[in-house]
Amino acid sequence: MNDPDCEVQDVYHLLKSDPVLSGRIITLANSALFGSGKDTTRNLEDAVVRLGMQQVMDLVYALELPGTFTKSKAFDQVEFWKHSLAVAFITRSLAKKVLSDFEDWEIAFLAGLMHDVGILVLDNVIPEEYFKFLTLKDLSASDEPLEGLEKAHFKIDHSEAGAIFVRKWWAISEKVIGAALKHHETMPSENKSMNLYQLVATANRIANHHGITHPIMTAFEDPPEEGYLGNLSVTQEELDIVIDTTKMGLLAAETVFRGN
Repeated sequence: MNDPDCEVQDVYHLLKSDPVLSGRIITLANSALFGSGKDTTRNLEDAVVRLGMQQVMDLVYALELPGTFTKSKAFDQVEFWKHSLAVAFITRSLAKKVLSDFEDWEIAFLAGLMHDVGILVLDNVIPEEYFKFLTLKDLSASDEPLEGLEKAHFKIDHSEAGAIFVRKWWAISEKVIGAALKHHETMPSENKSMNLYQLVATANRIANHHGITHPIMTAFEDPPEEGYLGNLSVTQEELDIVIDTTKMGLLAAETVFRGN
C-alpha cells in the first residue's frame, strides 16, 4: 500500500488470499465505524473500492493487531480493543477539524488505535509480574493513574513501553509512536493549535468519560478538560453524534473480536 504504483486491485487480490480476514473486513466495512451512511457491501472488492486505501489499511490494523498479542489472563482483551477502536474512531472523526497536517489526518486512526498498546506489551513481556500487579493490588480503589502506579512498581509505564516496542518492531510513522508515548498530554492553551498527541489524549478522555473504557481502570478521574469542545471546534450535538456512532460500531467490532 505504501508503493505509489499500488492499485486497488492489488490490495483486493492480496486480501482475498485470506478468507477469514476478508469476511471480517466486509463485516466492519458495513459497521457504523467505517460504513456510516453508505450502501451495504456484500463482497470484498466493493468494500476495498468504497473504503479506499487508507481506511482499508486502518481496518486491517484494527483486525490484525489483537492477534499479535497473547490473550491476557488478567483482563478482558476484547474490552481493551473496543476502547482502543473507540479512541481511534473519535480521533479520526475530529482530526480534520483540528489538525492542519494532511499526514496527521492519514495516521489519526492508527495513532488512536495504538495509544494503549504498551499495556499489552507489559502483559506479554513480563506476564507473571504484570498479572500480579493487576490482580494483587486494588487498582480500582487507587486515586493514582495507572501509568503512575506502573512507574512506581516497574520503573516504566505503559506509555513508554508501547513507544519502545512499536519503534523497535513496527515500521510506522514516528508520530504514531509519539501518540503512544504522549497520550496523557493536556490540551493546548487558549488560541494554540492542537497537535496529534493532544487530540489522541482528548479522544481517550472523551471515550472514558462516555463509559468506553479499557478494563484496567483506577479511581483516578481524568475527564475532558474545561473548554475542550471549543478546542475541538465542535458542538455538543456534533460530539454526541460521534459518540453514538462509535457505540453502534463497537457492537459489530465486538462480534468480530470475540469470534477470533
